[in-house]
Amino acid sequence: MFSQVGINTITPSAAAVLDVSSSSDGVNFGGFMPPRVSVTERNGISATAIDDGLMVYVTDGTDRCLQIWNGVDISWQNVYCMPINQAPVANLVKITGTFQVGNIVTSNFFYTDAEGDSAGTHTYVWYRADDNIGTNAVQIQSGTSTTFTITSNELNKYISVEVTPLATSGTSPGTTIQSIYYGPIINPSTTALDLFISEYVEGSSNNKVFEIANFTGSSINISNYKINIYFNGSSSATGVSLPSVTLTDGDVYVISHTSTASPCNNNIDLMTGSLSFNGNDVIELVTISNVRIDIIGIIGVNDVFAENITLRKKTGVGPNTNYNTGDYDSYSIDTCDNIGNHTY
Repeated sequence: MFSQVGINTITPSAAAVLDVSSSSDGVNFGGFMPPRVSVTERNGISATAIDDGLMVYVTDGTDRCLQIWNGVDISWQNVYCMPINQAPVANLVKITGTFQVGNIVTSNFFYTDAEGDSAGTHTYVWYRADDNIGTNAVQIQSGTSTTFTITSNELNKYISVEVTPLATSGTSPGTTIQSIYYGPIINPSTTALDLFISEYVEGSSNNKVFEIANFTGSSINISNYKINIYFNGSSSATGVSLPSVTLTDGDVYVISHTSTASPCNNNIDLMTGSLSFNGNDVIELVTISNVRIDIIGIIGVNDVFAENITLRKKTGVGPNTNYNTGDYDSYSIDTCDNIGNHTY
């Protein structure tokens, strides 16, 4: 004999032995639920070769899989497993900056999340140790700050940062990852390799000021140097000569535009109409034979990178033949209270 079974339908498909409809009234709907078992319960099913095609839904911890009995291989095989939301991952955790007392260093890492969950507010734990393998490590800072200011407590020590990545949704937090230990931490150098640009003012109107510092340990006649200005992205410079003035160790020489006004016209050593740079002009300190000593900006690039701003070289930072914004502290327009002085 042959019969058809219909559930929620009075007109089962002629091709089906069992026809299950999701609704009998078009208003209330349901679904088909296969037997739900744990792995232990599934293993308790006495399936043999003749049960080929038997299906169960297995839940075990975070695993949730629809499985089918393979009567040929006499084993359960996955038909489909529900995806598991994975925690975010911190990759390539490192610290960047200059490892000397008084400097601010920064933690960096690459954030990834398998489901694309957005990054949240990560946590950072900073450590100090006696060597680069973490001997006698102690915690020195924790929280959400990506930066750490190196103190005298870290002198001759090594530092490391531990990052715990967080996502704004899904599974979180991720596994904590620690960087290598960086160091040893040193004191700022007491002398600079050469003269350097210690302060730059691109202020209102003609408030243009340029300060040169000497912390080489010896007196230097600045006539052996000159200033090059590269206007509006030009690769050709306009030179500004410097007078025959002996700059003693620890002293600065301040040059300004002729029309520089208050509060930026104090402690000026030389005024010249040639100092007419704007925020997109590159300023370079060179020897009279055009050997670069220090520079602000990138030659040939017409970007407004230093407009309406005061840049002051950080403590312990001397000349750099490549412009590095991290070498300077930045201040608001017409900040000129430190012109004529510099701490190295």
